[in-house]
Amino acid sequence: MNVIGERVKVLSSSDPTAAGRAGRVLLETAKTLVLDSAGHVVRVAKAGAAFQLLDSGAVVTGADIAGRLEDRLGRRTA
Repeated sequence: MNVIGERVKVLSSSDPTAAGRAGRVLLETAKTLVLDSAGHVVRVAKAGAAFQLLDSGAVVTGADIAGRLEDRLGRRTA
């Protein structure tokens, strides 16, 4: 699943300052998402977080998108 370019909202996070933030995903690293949130660049840890994809309404957890995008492309889901 590629989330770069998606509009997301942080539903929950182990970092209380990240919960509730929303923005467009600019970059994805192995452990974080980088969001453009109201003109500010915000880095949110994937671990311990849940994200809502605003365009589709789908909810994904940090575990669902753990690791690098290029490593996940071939990953199968059960």
